[in-house]
Amino acid sequence: MATWCTPQQTPPLVGTRAGGEVVAHHGAWVLYSVFQPIYAAGHAQPAAFEALIRAHDMHTGREVPLSELFHRPANRDDGVLLDRLCRLLHVLNFQRQSHDDTLLYLNLDAGYLQSLRPGLHGQFFSALQAEVPHDPAKIILEITETEIESRDVLAGIVDSFKQRGFRVAIDDFGARHSNFDRLWGLTPDIVKIDRELLLQAEINPRAGKIFPKLIDIIHDLAAQVVCEGIETPAQQALAVRCQADFLQGYLFARPDRTLQS
Repeated sequence: MATWCTPQQTPPLVGTRAGGEVVAHHGAWVLYSVFQPIYAAGHAQPAAFEALIRAHDMHTGREVPLSELFHRPANRDDGVLLDRLCRLLHVLNFQRQSHDDTLLYLNLDAGYLQSLRPGLHGQFFSALQAEVPHDPAKIILEITETEIESRDVLAGIVDSFKQRGFRVAIDDFGARHSNFDRLWGLTPDIVKIDRELLLQAEINPRAGKIFPKLIDIIHDLAAQVVCEGIETPAQQALAVRCQADFLQGYLFARPDRTLQS
């Protein structure tokens, strides 16, 4: 396994396996990237890929549950290290496979985001630019809106990323206490609608009438809509009928270590 030195603010060692896949060590765990395609409605080729982290124990070979992975950090610095390491792996593994205009969605940890001082969001990517050149316009940063209670903090985070050239997606909209009032002040580029709203629209006539109106409101905010968690042709047809811009789910592909078309 070859080693790869990272910038000063990132972990010191990343490995490259045969075939070029980039992995990393975090304690006894080996971390690796998987990608799930996101399709523009009516198109057969992916418009983007969402990167997700996976891990296994190097001693036992056991797959590490995500709940265990992200609850392990003993302190803030360890949490920041893990968050940055995940994003570094995703960018490297995406770049080695992507040869066109497909986009990369990256999930950001809300705890990490709130630990940074205002204005510093995106600084890690700027430091990474010198070592791993990347186009910010091809990266969409996913933030789960309900995990950040302060409207001002959330707006500042979104604004800081957008000033650095990144696009921002609000993830899981419709879950828990999501509301349009917060969206109006955020101006995200993309809104990913929580799967539960799609399921309710499929089985509940009242929800079925409201669902397309929700999408219309998001469009009025100049944002595009991703319907995620699509598992059946009926759900796909509903999302398309309601004018969703992008579709994601097991119906099309499960997360994989390679970029699937």
